[in-house]
Amino acid sequence: MKLKMMKLAIAASAAISTGAIFAQGREAAAVPAAAKGDAEEAPAAVGKTEVVADGGVEAVQIAEEAAPKEPPPSKPKDAEAEVKAWVKDKGWKIGRWDAQKKRLIVVVGESFDCEDPAKMADVMVRRDMAAKRAVLQAKAQIVQFVKEEVSAENIVEMLGGNAPGISGEARESVEQQAAEFKGDSLKQTSVVESMAAMPLFGATCVRQSESWNRGKYQIAVALAWSPALERSARAILTGEKVVCKPRPNGKSVEEWLSGVNPAFMSGPVQFVDADGRRWFMGVSAALVDEGPNSLTHRKNRRIADMSAKQMCLFSLWGDVKAREAAYQALQSRTLDGKSVEETMQWMESKISESIKNLPVRGGAYLYQDEVEHPVVGGPVYVSIYAVEPGLAGVALKVETVNYATRAEIERVKTLESGRAAANKTLVDRAKNDVRDYNRGVAAQNKAVKSELDSRAKAKGRQIADKKERAIQKVRESNAGVFNSGADADDDF
Repeated sequence: MKLKMMKLAIAASAAISTGAIFAQGREAAAVPAAAKGDAEEAPAAVGKTEVVADGGVEAVQIAEEAAPKEPPPSKPKDAEAEVKAWVKDKGWKIGRWDAQKKRLIVVVGESFDCEDPAKMADVMVRRDMAAKRAVLQAKAQIVQFVKEEVSAENIVEMLGGNAPGISGEARESVEQQAAEFKGDSLKQTSVVESMAAMPLFGATCVRQSESWNRGKYQIAVALAWSPALERSARAILTGEKVVCKPRPNGKSVEEWLSGVNPAFMSGPVQFVDADGRRWFMGVSAALVDEGPNSLTHRKNRRIADMSAKQMCLFSLWGDVKAREAAYQALQSRTLDGKSVEETMQWMESKISESIKNLPVRGGAYLYQDEVEHPVVGGPVYVSIYAVEPGLAGVALKVETVNYATRAEIERVKTLESGRAAANKTLVDRAKNDVRDYNRGVAAQNKAVKSELDSRAKAKGRQIADKKERAIQKVRESNAGVFNSGADADDDF
């Protein structure tokens, strides 16, 4: 990497806008872009399409034409100076409400220490976080413009030395204070606090630039808000049919993306296509150079994907809260004829934005691929997530079809559940049927009794047969003469 030549160069400078399928010669995550007829076939809301246009939409469309294919040749001192110069060159007001154009544009830069981007392992993470800080600071300025509560206090105290001619309690009070402050004293306190909170819809980044110079890596953004930009964001959330007034030389989102380098893009971006449809996008990147194992590589890519989604959704809406506080103190006293001063400063700043349970339809990853980053000097994984109004109706149809199918499946499951319950009931009922039980008892009693009777009869026949045989034997024995004594003819 030609590092020395890049130290003063702007690493990336992107007019913020975005779009649909962007492959740039590599495989990309394809999402079905809504054709011109899609919005009519699947409208998200009933009624005519509302067309909005004001200075905010104009700023987005002008920014689209300035999206660079490579870093700009100019060499301002840092990214914030480049963005301010770009905005001023358009004749736009910075930090003030433009009543004619009905818009407010603010420029904010955020930086982090970086000796060498090519040697910092987490440089893309820090870059991503700096972009989020810059956008949030810009949103805070817009919210503070609308309304903020401010409390301020400025106190100066001065005490003197001897006071001749004073007596009594007044003198004792002066002497007590003089003893406490030990001579001539000056005590000064300055306090200022502010608080601002408001939901913000449709704040759009129209210019984003980044630079690496003298050990500082800086991200700068120009954020715009207007009623028309808010209306477009609201349409996404409410499902209404709202488009921006298209430009005569408008492009499709594919045409626009094919002419820019995603390595120069970061944070929330938006694009109004040739049909006036406004794309809300978020861009994030992760370092994927050689070194990390496959698990770390995959984890870094998924974090970049989720970060891109976060920045996209925050471009739609966010509850923004901004609190700032400042405190200064100066104490001065005279010691041995010399003034001794002490100073103190304090600063507190809390800025936050949040989204909870935001229903969004038509969101998809438009681009997920690896490209070379000029400052990092290696490949980075770039993820672009977008929400486009024309796809909301399509997504609603997809949701409707799938839930209808799910309802049918549940009906089938309920029918099968009824059948199973009937089967179980019939089985249980058969197990405990009293009539079957009684019939079983009666049948078995009869069978057993019959068996016993049969056995009894058989036994009776055996006894009768035995008696008959005994009688027969007696009869047979009585048929001849049998003498147990001597015959008459025997000799004695």
